[in-house]
Amino acid sequence: MNATYTYRLIIWLLIGLALFSIGAKWMNTPNMGGTFSPDTSFDVSYDYYFQSALSGTTRVKTYIPQSNARQRIQKVEESSSTEASFYQKTIRNNLQGVWETNTPKTFAEAHYAFRFEGKAARYELPVNFQTPAENLSAYLRAETHIQSNDRVIDSLATALTTNLVNDLERLRAIFSFANNIPSAPIITLTDALATLEQNRASCNGKSRLLVALARNLGYPSRIKGGIILEKANKRTSHAWVEMNINGEWVPFDALNGHFGYLPANYLELYTGDEFLITYTSGINFDYSYNIEPRLVLPLFNTDAEAFGERHSFTLVKLLSSGNMSLDLMLLLLSIPIGGLLVAFLRNIIGLQTFGVFLPVLIALSLVEVGFQQGLFSFLLLTGLVGFVAQPLVRFRILSTPKQVVLLSVMVLFIFIGSFVGQFFGLPWLSQLAIFPIIVMTVAAERFSSKIIEDGTEQAIKPLVHTILTILLCYWVLAHKDWVSMLILFPEMILLILAGALFLGRYVGFRVSEFIRFRPIVDSKKIYKNV
Repeated sequence: MNATYTYRLIIWLLIGLALFSIGAKWMNTPNMGGTFSPDTSFDVSYDYYFQSALSGTTRVKTYIPQSNARQRIQKVEESSSTEASFYQKTIRNNLQGVWETNTPKTFAEAHYAFRFEGKAARYELPVNFQTPAENLSAYLRAETHIQSNDRVIDSLATALTTNLVNDLERLRAIFSFANNIPSAPIITLTDALATLEQNRASCNGKSRLLVALARNLGYPSRIKGGIILEKANKRTSHAWVEMNINGEWVPFDALNGHFGYLPANYLELYTGDEFLITYTSGINFDYSYNIEPRLVLPLFNTDAEAFGERHSFTLVKLLSSGNMSLDLMLLLLSIPIGGLLVAFLRNIIGLQTFGVFLPVLIALSLVEVGFQQGLFSFLLLTGLVGFVAQPLVRFRILSTPKQVVLLSVMVLFIFIGSFVGQFFGLPWLSQLAIFPIIVMTVAAERFSSKIIEDGTEQAIKPLVHTILTILLCYWVLAHKDWVSMLILFPEMILLILAGALFLGRYVGFRVSEFIRFRPIVDSKKIYKNV
């Protein structure tokens, strides 16, 4: 068996083994490739503790979630002590869970758990809105705590929108007003007028005021209630606003400043100016919401932990154990993906770059600090280090001390950039990350060395090729689906190995060589035709 045959056999074995393992996982996982791809996932539980009244029926009521276009509710479990029975009922399209007991002066526990998967919702709003449909008239009327027809609200709405020429400007004006009211954790009921009088409010007061102003201007609006999910044991709920714009309910959060946007971790529970929890008056009652985040990768119709529970050969359990952070794993898995791309660009396309993994690390730096800011920092550092390196050559400074000088200049650049960013209000400049800057400094030093060795003209070409490679690597690595697939299917690394081995024996013409020698090839064709 010759070496070439063995080499090819190894490549095909790697490909076959990877495809077989991936296919087996795919076939044995339900809902793969489904339509609902969540951005985030949490395990949530309501825990209620209460003592029943001295006589009569004691009830504890709460709104429970339903699946819709942006959230999916799964693995619902209800358990309660024998003293309390549970049932569900629908009230104005809201789903309510009820625990009740007729046993007097008895301690009872209620537990309701579910898995939440959510997607962010973002809306592009038109400049002018269509006339609301007649069936939305209920969302234009005043309510007990939403005094949209009060003269104070009317005067405020008029003052905020005078001389504004379109609906979008008017909507932004009333939203900004509600958003700028000082926030305060007020636990008592705050209606729209009380919010104005106190000039401070929680999410409920701000939402009622925004709805009152919107209804006064003729925009159908309603309260939406739920919980902001985060890793916590909490007791607070949240309220925001929805406005019907051209037949679509669009979210607005006056407390957190979300305009036409709802984050993925907002759990929707009810619609309307309601209370999340109600219970029989006079009883002893306590509660908490226990929330645990789950690992979600933007891939397929399943969360990562559910996939990891079904298949042992994944990297999910390594993440779940806490032995490795997600950011570190993403960094490690990005290196072979980017490395294979750089190898393809060098061996097949013919680009000349400053090293193999340096463009990958710079691309990862751009992902971390932002594309425009990162690219600007890279170009600025390259010019700065190249400028500083020139006199060091004339001074005949040795390589290692020269590196110290360049790194010292980089440190000064970080401090100067932080001061400038703080002065001009540029957060990305005032919070320069050390690792990306060091990586970019190494690349800039490579450029300066190339200038020293071959001259400026010869150094420009690999710099341009390196920038092109960085841009391509950034475009690939910014789409985390590739890395997500490696977490669920680590056998894909075998495909990367097979690709690298294939490129390792490629001895054909590079694309750049075809372009470079095309005149010679064309002249030979002409000569043959003659």
